[in-house]
Amino acid sequence: MNTFRPELFGTIDGALVLDVGSGGGRHVRAFGTLGATVVATDIAPSPDGAGVVADAHLLPFRAGVFDVVIISEVLEHVCEPARMLAESVRVLRSTGTLAISVPSFLPEAVNWLLSLEYHSVPGGHIRIYSKARLRRMLGGSKMVAYKFHRSHSIHTPYWWLKCLLGIEASKNSALVRRYESHLIAEIGGARPGWSRADRWLNPLIGKSLAIYARRDSP
Repeated sequence: MNTFRPELFGTIDGALVLDVGSGGGRHVRAFGTLGATVVATDIAPSPDGAGVVADAHLLPFRAGVFDVVIISEVLEHVCEPARMLAESVRVLRSTGTLAISVPSFLPEAVNWLLSLEYHSVPGGHIRIYSKARLRRMLGGSKMVAYKFHRSHSIHTPYWWLKCLLGIEASKNSALVRRYESHLIAEIGGARPGWSRADRWLNPLIGKSLAIYARRDSP
């Protein structure tokens, strides 16, 4: 499930990409299939032992190394997002691209209203980002956004349902499990109708907001 659109990066084949907060590695795999060399980093070791264990606020890389840096669904979790963003910009080449995704404002605000549990658990979402807020943060790091879009709209009602029922309690819901099975099938390409609906609804209720930026003065 790739949140980002490869065509918005320019040339990916042969690029050196850093995935900050790589988690399960979905973007590592996605960019790898496009011919990029991807370095994964996360605060915790990955299940397969691959990647670099590091704090995103202090990356163990030289300045100006990477052609692309991606930060997907991480900034909403951290206490010092501006510091983390500045560190990601530091390791980016002067002509490189920074791509960030965070939960979209409206779907995320509904989640917060429906469930205290959703945003109060350790490691949970501790802030909500608007497009304007991300622009300001990027400007503080001398980056200029050149493209925005939303992704994963069909995941939004799933999370609204989980928040309504209770994050933990929803694990026992047959409706939630059935919805999840359809999402998994769609990711695997077995639900073309759901994929079309996802594209149509993304501008309205896309769960993730993606932003692409380059340096103000390369």
